[in-house]
Amino acid sequence: MRTLVLWCPDWPVRAALPDLPRDVPGAVMDGGQVLACNHAARLEGVRRGMRRRDAQAR
Repeated sequence: MRTLVLWCPDWPVRAALPDLPRDVPGAVMDGGQVLACNHAARLEGVRRGMRRRDAQAR
């Protein structure tokens, strides 16, 4: 049996915010933490698991 795993780190943000331009930082939050963020947000220092206030400060 073979298993294929595909990881698309920006997909949750693209699905939640389809009209968000790619160069604008965006994140999906869950329970006050970053669940997923796009490339522009990662360039600003936002990471998964980061608290909302820390992500907004960046």
